[in-house]
Amino acid sequence: MPSVLSSNVGTSAASVLSTNSGVSGASASQFVPLAASVQSQGSSRFTYTAEQTDFANALQIPSEMCRTGNQLTLQQHYTRYLAYLDALIALRKTQRDGTWPEGLRVPGDSDIRLLFIGKSTWHDSWSKTFPFLKDYPNMKKWLTDDENCLDDVELWGSNLKTYHFPELTQWVKQGGSLKKGAKKGAAKEASTSKGAAKASTKKSNAPAKKAPAKKASTSKAGNSKGR
Repeated sequence: MPSVLSSNVGTSAASVLSTNSGVSGASASQFVPLAASVQSQGSSRFTYTAEQTDFANALQIPSEMCRTGNQLTLQQHYTRYLAYLDALIALRKTQRDGTWPEGLRVPGDSDIRLLFIGKSTWHDSWSKTFPFLKDYPNMKKWLTDDENCLDDVELWGSNLKTYHFPELTQWVKQGGSLKKGAKKGAAKEASTSKGAAKASTKKSNAPAKKAPAKKASTSKAGNSKGR
């Protein structure tokens, strides 16, 4: 499996929060610490321990990214996955800088994951899909509601009302399509084929260039030095 950090290419949770969560990304100056040992959100079915609350505050994880136990859309899951990657980077930075709070245990990667999602969802869904999306930029655009993302039929190879982890898992296993017998890399080829089609259209509409006239060949037999 690819490293979880390898799929965080130029994308952060803060950059997609406003689209997928209805809130703006929280900067360090806007961060509001969580109260100790309370639910991360009013409608949450999950309660942080005091230590988990300290972890979240030390890493400045926005409250809307914290684990709730509630059902999420694929887009919301992906936004939290990006926030998880950001938290790992933040943890590494505090360790390098020596700024991790004194007296607070340094969490492992699994401790950080549990701030965002449960163990079963990580093993059954996140780990089988999100780390592999580094090879599928079009799916990453779709999951972040990018205005330039492909439509469902182009990207998924289907037109379902909603998409969940079973569909995304199958999509990844089949190399980027839900179509039966789809060749690998179908999703990656979709955008490039569009560009190629545009290029070929431009070429076909361009006026044909006249071929240069060939120069008359001159015999060099008289210049031969052979005797």
